[in-house]
Amino acid sequence: MTKQTIPNDKPLMCKIIDKKEECFETLTFELQLPIKVQGAKPGQFIMLWIPGEDEYPVGIAGLKESILEVGIARMGPGTEAMHKKEIGDIVGIRGFYGKPFTPPDGVNHLLIGGGFGMTPLKLLIETLLASDEKQVIHVFEGARSKERLMYLEWLEELTEQGKITFHVCTDDGSYGYQGFPTVALEKFLQEVNTPSVIYAAGPEKMMKFIFGIGKKYPKVIDMQMSLADRYMRCGFGACANCAVDPTGWRICVDGPIFNTEQLEKISDFGVYKRLDTGEKKRI
Repeated sequence: MTKQTIPNDKPLMCKIIDKKEECFETLTFELQLPIKVQGAKPGQFIMLWIPGEDEYPVGIAGLKESILEVGIARMGPGTEAMHKKEIGDIVGIRGFYGKPFTPPDGVNHLLIGGGFGMTPLKLLIETLLASDEKQVIHVFEGARSKERLMYLEWLEELTEQGKITFHVCTDDGSYGYQGFPTVALEKFLQEVNTPSVIYAAGPEKMMKFIFGIGKKYPKVIDMQMSLADRYMRCGFGACANCAVDPTGWRICVDGPIFNTEQLEKISDFGVYKRLDTGEKKRI
């Protein structure tokens, strides 16, 4: 069957074929697509439609053949509706939207995530591991407690296989070291002398702090960060509700992944974001 693109004029209806608890208040779903589609790239997103309830952006955790994996954290009525769905139920998707991570070869890949920001990083890890080039991958993950760590068993398995180096921590010390993932990130940057690229996804305040760390080290040749946590309504740039100051870039089409040069031009990065009303809210 020839691979196709998902039509954007209406949602593509998909069947839920698997549902499992990933971590506290977060479920992983596998959706069976009725067609084989062009592969999603790490950092892109879909618009997930819950019939009769809501539509909202969701990061892509994986895509194999025609099975799409997404992670959904319970955050409000829309995500609550998805959590109530069962295997066999039907939902709709639009996408794939946005610009992805663009990892170069020959560098240390430093992936750092918080909360459901680990979702797009999972697909990035899989993409790097599938590369023909040998990749050096360090994953930094932090959460309030062990029960809130995403993809823990999978990441530990990759560590045991020697495919990645996993730096894990919790606020309460229930798993890994007690503290924040930025501590291990900076320690690594102090010790390494080879070029590195930082990829980050999660709370924007955390990413702003990471951005400050990365700028201190010339060996960090680029930082690519996902602003997918911003409010996005349409997914393809028509409403401009996700525009950032002062560039006017729309997160859904000009992002959600932005590199170092772009992030330096976004004055509201890590400072404020817009609500669905257009009103600014401090982060």
